[in-house]
Amino acid sequence: MVQTVKQFVTDSYQLVSANSPTTPLHGNDMLKGVQYLNQMLNQFSATGLLTPIAKEIVFPLLNGESFKTFGSPTYVPTPDVIEGRLSNLQNAWLELDGVTYPLIIENRNTYYASYKYEPQLGLPRFAIVQNQVDLTQIQFYPGASQTYEVHAYGKFQLPDLTENGTMAILPTYMEMFMQFAVAKYLGFFKGRSEAWTQKLEDELINLKKDLESVSSVNLNIETEQESYLNGAWRVRAGV
Repeated sequence: MVQTVKQFVTDSYQLVSANSPTTPLHGNDMLKGVQYLNQMLNQFSATGLLTPIAKEIVFPLLNGESFKTFGSPTYVPTPDVIEGRLSNLQNAWLELDGVTYPLIIENRNTYYASYKYEPQLGLPRFAIVQNQVDLTQIQFYPGASQTYEVHAYGKFQLPDLTENGTMAILPTYMEMFMQFAVAKYLGFFKGRSEAWTQKLEDELINLKKDLESVSSVNLNIETEQESYLNGAWRVRAGV
């Protein structure tokens, strides 16, 4: 059964409330609960670690294009891809006439520290992710010399929840962690920080570990022996 946002916020208050479970919320209690819930979901999109669901999207990269922006459909001007801000890009590849061309996801600093020819059009070999305030931009290098179909697999920022909505956009195994996490901040908001006990904190830590364990984000740091943007890789890319 899908939980409503109102019921979720009410249950979160109960974790730090000394009142009876039947006592209704007052004033802007519900508004603050929804606000903290959305703030936490937005914060998770910083790295994508606590946003456990990744998905694949497909979009065209037109002849002469080198950049694509990702963001909310409410953002002005409208981003190229309106799936939400891209939190974490895990895989990307091009398709043309049934042939798949994997893209190398390169670090922004490495890209700008490497020598390269610009402007350059050809078969894109690299995807350079550049995070902005409300958008994520991917630069494809070299730029496309013809139209390709781009496949990107990653995590995207979830849309804000509303008071009259449901928790359907979240996996059910995430709800318990969110329940405790939102309750912690509501305790501070209500002036009941002392109600957040060590026992509650320990449970929140355990729930966070469980959520991180199902994340597909790789936290290992791997160093490259040479920059892919130099040497033989430039020859293979046709640049």
